Amino acid sequence: MRKIAGIILATLLTILTLVGGGFYSFKGLYLLLTMYILYIAYEVMDFHRIVSAFRPFVVAFSFYLALKVVAMNVPDLAIYISPVEPFILPFLLSIALIKLELPTKFQPIITTIGLILTAYFGYRLISMLPLKVSGEIGVIFVILLALLALTTLLPSIHERFDFLREVRSFLITIVLVVSVYYVLVRPMLTGRPGLINIIDWAIVLGVLLKAGSIVRNSMVVDESEVVKLHEYRVSVKREEIVERIERAKRDFVERGIKSPLIVVLVQILTSAGWRAEDIARVVSYLITHRDRRIPKLSFGWERRMIEMKNRKMREKVLEDLKRYLEGMGVGLGRV
Repeated sequence: MRKIAGIILATLLTILTLVGGGFYSFKGLYLLLTMYILYIAYEVMDFHRIVSAFRPFVVAFSFYLALKVVAMNVPDLAIYISPVEPFILPFLLSIALIKLELPTKFQPIITTIGLILTAYFGYRLISMLPLKVSGEIGVIFVILLALLALTTLLPSIHERFDFLREVRSFLITIVLVVSVYYVLVRPMLTGRPGLINIIDWAIVLGVLLKAGSIVRNSMVVDESEVVKLHEYRVSVKREEIVERIERAKRDFVERGIKSPLIVVLVQILTSAGWRAEDIARVVSYLITHRDRRIPKLSFGWERRMIEMKNRKMREKVLEDLKRYLEGMGVGLGRV
């Protein structure tokens, strides 16, 4: 229903634009009609999962055509668009390549190629802008995209580089802050060397403190859910034992919630007469497990990949726990 309404709205807007501007006086009539056709194609492509992945390319072409239509009808704007026009469409298509997400193991390579192409064409575009620092801004843009490319490709090559995803937002933030400071702020302080030294050292100190915080957080085991155990004690007593176990296992595997399974295990093992240190050894299987963090700045396919890996790790933890308990004469059912 939403798609039909969108198509009707696009049709009305196209007709109104043509009527308002005059069928013959409106420049770029063929481009406007092409944009309308592309929009219809964009909506139709959503009906198939694989085909819908290529919708960003339709958006790129539509945006390029829209710029051409505007430039044709606004001569003052055409003065600025004409010099960079050869790079606009390649730049937009490169961004579309970044957005392209296919169910393939080569997805990291596809995204990395898109980032490299976007960096190149983006630099060409930015460096041609009528700004005094356009060259410096272009270099900053390239550095940011290069960081994204490295933190995307290297973790997909080997797990030892997984930490790069977690520090991605930190690295990009640092590059932005330092770049803005050195390109825009520092030149205005050339007559005040004392203030420049203070700001320089403040930036260095801030980077070191943040880096230390990241290292400390990466070494801390998340035990926050153990504090929540009391929230489940009353409700657990009202359920049958088998149902409790299955629900707790499902919560852990599918959602990564440890608390219900810890509560069930503690109650079962306590009822069976286990010693506290033995129960603690069993519970440690769950407490010491830590999911891989999903970076704040990440692609959709990266989030899905990390979530899948986390699920597999949780299944392995549960399988190991089941095997250990079965050796001690306690069954957990099927994992």
